[in-house]
Amino acid sequence: MHGVADADWLAAMRERIDFLVEKEGENLAVEHHQEETATRVANLVNKGVVWEKVWSHPLILSACRYIFEGEFKISSLNAREALYNGGHQPLHADWKKPRPDFPKVHLVNTIWAIDDLYAANGAPRIIPATHLRPELPEEVLEDVGLPHPDEVIFEAPAGSVMIYNAHAWHGGTTNREGSRRRVLHGLYIDRADTAQQDQRRWLTPETASRLTPAQKWLLDVE
Repeated sequence: MHGVADADWLAAMRERIDFLVEKEGENLAVEHHQEETATRVANLVNKGVVWEKVWSHPLILSACRYIFEGEFKISSLNAREALYNGGHQPLHADWKKPRPDFPKVHLVNTIWAIDDLYAANGAPRIIPATHLRPELPEEVLEDVGLPHPDEVIFEAPAGSVMIYNAHAWHGGTTNREGSRRRVLHGLYIDRADTAQQDQRRWLTPETASRLTPAQKWLLDVE
């Protein structure tokens, strides 16, 4: 979807990401994980008012409801920026556990383009229809790091959002030109499953004081 975030909102999100990167320093993404060739900021739910329109956006929630066909909750909201000559990821699915209930959907992911995304600056790739396969890519591909003949690059202007079944195989590509390539990953999970960042543990009183009952329900904190 194009045009989900307007210019003012994008500017505020860019400023906040850069502020958090400088503020957190070596403690970046301690709530999740770090990467050598990409900058990550984790647990954005608790790191600014500007993010609340992201994880509770009605268009996103409507799409999630359609894909899950049932109740869900926030799993995490993180930022990621592929660095110059970095950011490449092997093809992967976000759900690593066995799927005896296949094709039940456990995860839906969203990628928010905070900067313009295109092949030269490491736009994500996805393999269409692989959410309909029970196997993980590492179980069937000889090399999950190589280009895939069916891959599609998510090239889109800043302000766009890609929403996808996170059982699909996907991954970041290399930022060959070094331009800014900030994205948000808003991950949603089946309500019966365990969130990546459990807000019963992480939610701060400051954040909680701003939230509506519906937002608290979405975070599974009440």
